[in-house]
This record gives sequence, structure tokens and C-alpha cells, in this order.
Amino acid sequence: MLVYDPQKIISLREGKGWNQAELARRSELSQPTVWSLEHGRTKMPKFETLDSVARALGVPRSAILAVKPKGKKGEAWDEEILAAYEALDDDGKATLIAVAQTLLNKKRR
Repeated sequence: MLVYDPQKIISLREGKGWNQAELARRSELSQPTVWSLEHGRTKMPKFETLDSVARALGVPRSAILAVKPKGKKGEAWDEEILAAYEALDDDGKATLIAVAQTLLNKKRR
């Protein structure tokens, strides 16, 4: 399972010599939101929030994500899927999302 990693956000921010206020300004988020992300208080942030942070830091979203251990098989699949997704262009990403949604809809029936 993919989750965001507060430590990665902190490390990237500190690597740029920024404080939380600077990251908040550059990501167009509030400073309390950045604090909450960095302290792990936000359990399931919106992808838009993670995208804003990643963009501000100049990294892909995957750079602030981590694989939550759930067994070898699941962990390997998560990493493989993320790597494949990140390698795609925008059209490929849209196609992959559409296929995944189709599969989910079939499963729900």
C-alpha cells in the first residue's frame, strides 16, 4: 500500500534550506497543513495536496511516497505499479487509470 512519508517531506524541505513557512508559501498550502503533513497528523491527504508539495520541492509525487509493508507480494506489486505509472506519459497515465477503473467496476458487480 502506498502512503506518503512525512520524513521524506522533511528531508527534501530541509535539503533546500527551507522552513515550513517557505514550503507552505511555495506549495500554496497553509503552514498548519504543512506542519500536519510533516508530523503525520494527516493520515490520508488528497493527491492534490501531495502534488502541491512535490511540485514545490521539485520532485515527482513518488519521491514523497513510501510503501507500507503488508507482505512481500503486495509490497512488490505496489512498487512495480508505481514505477510503471511514473514512466508513462500523460496519455499513458490516463489510459492506465481508465483501465483500473474498468477493472474496479467489474469487480463491484
